[in-house]
Amino acid sequence: MVQQLFQKMKILVIMKRFGSAKDMVMENFGRQIRLFEPLAKKHKIDFLCPDYIKKESKIIKRNGLRFIVKPITFFSTGKFMLYLNSLIKKEKYNLIVATTDPLVGIMGYYYSKKFKIPLIYDLQDNFEIYDTYKIPFIGYLDKKIIKKADIVLTVSESLKKYASEFRVKKSYVIQNGVDLEFFKVLDKKKSRKKLKLPLDIKIIVYIGYLRNLKGFDIMVDALHKVRKKYPDAYLLLSGKVGKGIDIKQENVIYMKLAKRQDVVSGINAADVAILPNPDNNFARYCFPYKIVEYMACNAPIVATDVGDVSLLLKKYKGSVCRPDDPEDLAVKIISKLKENKKVNYSKDIKNLTWEKLAKKIDKIITGIYE
Repeated sequence: MVQQLFQKMKILVIMKRFGSAKDMVMENFGRQIRLFEPLAKKHKIDFLCPDYIKKESKIIKRNGLRFIVKPITFFSTGKFMLYLNSLIKKEKYNLIVATTDPLVGIMGYYYSKKFKIPLIYDLQDNFEIYDTYKIPFIGYLDKKIIKKADIVLTVSESLKKYASEFRVKKSYVIQNGVDLEFFKVLDKKKSRKKLKLPLDIKIIVYIGYLRNLKGFDIMVDALHKVRKKYPDAYLLLSGKVGKGIDIKQENVIYMKLAKRQDVVSGINAADVAILPNPDNNFARYCFPYKIVEYMACNAPIVATDVGDVSLLLKKYKGSVCRPDDPEDLAVKIISKLKENKKVNYSKDIKNLTWEKLAKKIDKIITGIYE
């Protein structure tokens, strides 16, 4: 059991190289890296990252972590599994963490049983929405792993509750966190000047994957309604553009904001930040990075009343709107534009830093956390 592990451990994290529309290894992005990076001061941590897109083989060392990138295709799965087998034999890991996809979970579970190594299964999303769930028996195996893993981490309280339908053992909530030294309040005018945005318009910002699954159509519809009251209102968008999404619309500004510092400036340049998630199997169980990043910048927020996001924001008047309702989203945006003031969320995000979440994981895996 995990309680019997040494205080200083050798940990193998199995994580896809590509996820969240990003190269997580090369862009140094993702909850797994942020959560385990602080633990590298205490434990030896390797990341094994199957690469099914570029199909590269490389080793990268950064901030105390070692990333082992290995190619994988349908036809080379056996070769990848043999490498994983030899890696575990050689390194003698004390703990396996499987994350980012049910297929990775299956790999982790198989080798945890073969080598009698405790397994942490990290549910960063409700994996039922992933394409891999369309593969026969994946759903059955995923739920078996949720039930049998030594420890299950969930990204939200709502996902923990859902996982409890399949699992009797204890699960722990580890949300997505934020770097408060990086995401912080900046001057609005300076932020707009940096991004070459007009100073005399109303800006509503959304940063994230642009697709209808995440409410793109809802926020565009809401923008049209807001413009009846504020004709100078613009929607500032940044993120990967999904298939069939038309960003070339009236009063819509699209910027790539490739650098993280530009993302911080984009949030601070806005009058209102929005999270228009519909009520679906993704939004009910997720915990978006962007919500705590918005909050760290004290941006006035309007988000839909879905999942854990509403738990964070309900105490802030006018910050929660009905899901799938562009009219209510527009009404709440207009209210925030009228108020025209920052909101202090510090009490609610002080425990959502990556460092504090990492300490929570450390207590869990060493058996100290109750």
